[in-house]
Amino acid sequence: MSSRVSSFILLMIFGVLSTITLNVMWTTFGHLTIYHMMLIFIIASLGESIVSSQGYYHYTRQERNGPFIRNVPIWIAFLWTFSIQGSLLIALLAGATGIQAILASGLIACLADLILFEPFLCRNKQLWRWTPVTNGYFRFIPSRFNRFTAPLGNYITWFLFPIIANGFLGLLTLIF
Repeated sequence: MSSRVSSFILLMIFGVLSTITLNVMWTTFGHLTIYHMMLIFIIASLGESIVSSQGYYHYTRQERNGPFIRNVPIWIAFLWTFSIQGSLLIALLAGATGIQAILASGLIACLADLILFEPFLCRNKQLWRWTPVTNGYFRFIPSRFNRFTAPLGNYITWFLFPIIANGFLGLLTLIF
């Protein structure tokens, strides 16, 4: 496979997956899905850029990561969109409603990162590398708890971000 094609594989995969979840979300939530997607995309893009520039982790500049904006591969924002919307859809399909579905989406996304994304994309494919930061955002967490591929603070983020984003969507459905 040519290097030009291989550099866009993750972008294509997560672009297609996020398009699928966006389409299913549209049939469920209508035009509110656009605001939801925009919130996820903006927070994910800014958050990834800010946090990775602080030294917590860095994305490796290998061909598989594809094109970058600043220091973050473009596919990362699509991964977040797919994960957050997909986790809500899974919770809804499992029968959860309202706040239960929102909380379950955080748990589902966190488990996906713990079981799939970090072990496969970080440890196995080495698409990013974690760096210990002594005065970081989650410095209150003792280092002895960082026994996974990523620091515990990463999993807290993967739990909270879907709850916030999907809570925003829930709020929009109440208002409109």
